[in-house]
Amino acid sequence: MTTAEQFREIMARLHTVADEYLAAEAELAQVTKELEAGLDEADLVAEASHDPQLMAELQTFTRAFRAARDGQADEVDTDWTVEIRAFAEAYQAAEVNGVPVQSISHAGWRPGARIGAHTAVAQSILLARHDTGGEAMLIFEEGHLDSFASGGLGGDFTARPFAIRTVIDSGLCGVLAPGAAKLELISENGTVFPADVVAHTFAVTVDLPSERRLNQLRRAYATPDDQVPLIFDSDGRGENEETLDHFTVRVYSSSDALMYTGPVLADQF
Repeated sequence: MTTAEQFREIMARLHTVADEYLAAEAELAQVTKELEAGLDEADLVAEASHDPQLMAELQTFTRAFRAARDGQADEVDTDWTVEIRAFAEAYQAAEVNGVPVQSISHAGWRPGARIGAHTAVAQSILLARHDTGGEAMLIFEEGHLDSFASGGLGGDFTARPFAIRTVIDSGLCGVLAPGAAKLELISENGTVFPADVVAHTFAVTVDLPSERRLNQLRRAYATPDDQVPLIFDSDGRGENEETLDHFTVRVYSSSDALMYTGPVLADQF
C-alpha cells in the first residue's frame, strides 16, 4: 500500500468516527435539553405545591444524578448540603451585621439575585452560584432556610435571552443568557420594575396576586400546563387585578441594545 493509499484509508476511518461523534453529540444535546426541561417542570410543580416533601424528593434526585454523572461518592452529596446551609448562614449573618452580602462566599458558593428586600420576610428566594458553574435556589421562610434546590446555571435561550426559575407571590427570578445584562418587568399600566441582576441571575421583587386559584387547581388534579395561566389569577383585591399574563419583559445587552420584548411566561414554563 502506498503512502497516499494509507492516508486515504485513515481519512475514511476518521470521517466515519467524526460522523459518529457528531451524531452522538447531537443526541446528547437533545437528551440534555429534555432533562433540563423535566427538571424545570418538576421544580415548578414542587415549588408551587409548597410541599417540603416534594422539594426534598427533587433535591435528592438532583444530587443523585449529579453524583452519578460526576462519579462522586455519597459523602460528596452530604458535603453539598452542608456547604449550602453554611453559605446561607453566612449570608444571613452578613445581612444582620450590615456587611455587603455580595462579598460573602463559602466553599465556592456566592450570592446571586434575590426576591425580597431581606431574607427575614415571609418568603424570600436567593439564587446562589458556584465557582464550578452550579446553581442553587435557596428558599427562606420567616428568616429561616426552608429548603433549597440545586442544578446548573444553563437554560434554553433559543427563543428568549432569559429563563425563569420560579415565581412566587412576591416576585420572580431566573437566569440571563450570555450577553444579556438588564431585565425589566413592565405592568399593563406601564410601570417598570427593574430586575436585580447579579452574575447572570436576575430577580424582580413585585407584589403579584395570590395563589388562591392554584390550590383549587391542584385539588382538581390540573396538569402543570393548565396551572400556568391561572396560577397568578386575581385573588379578589380590587386594587390589583394584574396577572403575569398582563406583564411584559424587556431584556437589554450590556450596550443597552434591546434583545427581547414580549410575554413573561413561555409555553415551556
